[in-house]
Amino acid sequence: MDKRRKLPLAALRAFEATARHGRFTAAADELGVTHGAISKHVSQLEAHIGVPLFEGARNRPYLTDEGRIFSFALTAAFDQIDDAVRMISKQDISVLDVSCLSTLAMRWLIPRLQGFADKYPQYDVRLATDFRPTRRAVDVEIFVIPPDVPMLDDCSLLFKEQLGLVFANALSEETLGNRHVATALPRLETRTRPYVWKDWMRIVGQERRQWNQATKVFDHYHLTIEAALSGLGAAIVPWHLVADEIERGRLIAPWGFFLSEYRYVVRAEHPGRRKINAFIDWLQSETASLRTE
Repeated sequence: MDKRRKLPLAALRAFEATARHGRFTAAADELGVTHGAISKHVSQLEAHIGVPLFEGARNRPYLTDEGRIFSFALTAAFDQIDDAVRMISKQDISVLDVSCLSTLAMRWLIPRLQGFADKYPQYDVRLATDFRPTRRAVDVEIFVIPPDVPMLDDCSLLFKEQLGLVFANALSEETLGNRHVATALPRLETRTRPYVWKDWMRIVGQERRQWNQATKVFDHYHLTIEAALSGLGAAIVPWHLVADEIERGRLIAPWGFFLSEYRYVVRAEHPGRRKINAFIDWLQSETASLRTE
């Protein structure tokens, strides 16, 4: 306990913030102190532990090997402290942390969140996506289970995925037919789902059809969908991500949509909590139209 009393906590906070931001001024802004105070704290910490934590100019510092290791440990420790405070703080009762795939968040969940806010104004939903992974525990996790992977007991099914080939309405052809147009377009593929064309062809039975072999590859589904909307080619996409665009007539799906073997599920970190139950019940209601069975 004596050693813990001697820990320079202010200096530890100053160093951890500087390591995260990479600049003394940004750390000073976060902690509400001066640039000089941050610099002094870091110097004191280096003297206390006996190793340099930063190298380079003070206006452009970079971590030493020891500083990098130390910063990881400190950030994890401060995150644990933050989690503990949140768990016991009454102020955190209204915060609802939700983890979700980025494309699902952008194209489906976020446009509907106002409905949850209108029904439960006391809760503040905070989203973490695969673009911004959270370092702390979430209350609700929405994710996809691929084929041949069993669903765990603590998960609840939201809906089964439906896949379809789509392309921009501007590319439609009345004379030859939209299926003919689709086979001639470049194939838009998604890096995170590399086998989706093969999956769709297997489901629909289009293996023997002559398809355009030109491809354009995008990192995420939301980019692939935007490419399809821009007329860059044809894409195989889930119904729930493009339903609005289909209904507005911006995208055409000449073969319609068919069930795949992927399942969208929800899992609660702490089942039974009022805010979690409220969100999952709302989520089940919102996805009811996507369930085919």
